[in-house]
Amino acid sequence: MPPKKAKGSSEEETAVLAYLLKVNRPYSANDISSQLHGLVSPAQAKKILNELADEERLQRKANGKQQVFYAPQSTIEVPGAEEAEEEEEAIKDLEQQVVQLKSENKALGSRLQGLTSALTDDQIRERIANLNVEAKSNEERLVQLRSGEVISPQEKAKIETEHSAMVKHWKTRKRMFKNIADAIGEGYPGKMGDLFNELDIETDENAQVDLSIIS
Repeated sequence: MPPKKAKGSSEEETAVLAYLLKVNRPYSANDISSQLHGLVSPAQAKKILNELADEERLQRKANGKQQVFYAPQSTIEVPGAEEAEEEEEAIKDLEQQVVQLKSENKALGSRLQGLTSALTDDQIRERIANLNVEAKSNEERLVQLRSGEVISPQEKAKIETEHSAMVKHWKTRKRMFKNIADAIGEGYPGKMGDLFNELDIETDENAQVDLSIIS
């Protein structure tokens, strides 16, 4: 049966035909409507596709319960061997460019990260000021050490105060322990030294510590 004469193409029909010729893939009416972003409804797409297939401007094939439409393969230009080799070389070049661009992108990303983590001018000035203060303090400390004054009077007084407080706590705890130990010793049948050894309790006497020397 000779092909039907093509009718005047509408904008929708032109868009449908041009899309299928471009992608060279089979599509159903619903697919075409979706791919053209609603330019034609599924019903319109089905009507246009069937008309184009009747005019043999498209091929039609049943695919299960639906029909798919695709461009006639006789209209597809098949490249020769030389052209195919050129295309293959072009693809290889593009792949190399992709690898190079990825490498450059990674390097630029690292550089950007370094720049964003660097100190601002204000932060640098603040850092320099803090370092100058710290350097001056260290110089004063060095002068004291060279003169034989290891610690300042203020530091010495602070240390003595803290030492006295610690010794006071020590005496208080020693007295509390002695009271508890004496109470236990009244009813304990053995020696308290044996009990301390059994409980792994170390007294000042065991450690040879003389509280009177450091108090």
